Amino acid sequence: MMHNDAAFEALADGQRRGLLIELLESGRYHVPELSSSSQEIAEANQRFLREYLSTDQESNAGDKELIRMHVVHIPKLAGDRFIEWDRHDYVATKGPRFDELVPVLELVDELRDDRPVADAVITLKQ
Repeated sequence: MMHNDAAFEALADGQRRGLLIELLESGRYHVPELSSSSQEIAEANQRFLREYLSTDQESNAGDKELIRMHVVHIPKLAGDRFIEWDRHDYVATKGPRFDELVPVLELVDELRDDRPVADAVITLKQ
């Protein structure tokens, strides 16, 4: 059972939910390495990085989603001990608190696989 806000925050972002559902299903999540230009952006000063990640403007300088995964989502999930992160092999595995998320992840995964959420909402209204 989830005991604090960290679990809800872990599930609040779609990228994090995707990573966690992959761990639920296969036990491992391989995160692609950053390109050299994306690595430079990820290592840039924090103010620039926040501005870069908050804009919708497309850029060839780096893959925003992958950068977010490396500098925002993985550190958050690892810091809250929901995942273990092997920086050398770019692999995430289940952390000591992962089981707290399983009931909600199973529900989210079931909704995602069985039918679109819009269909589920329509069904509930009838």
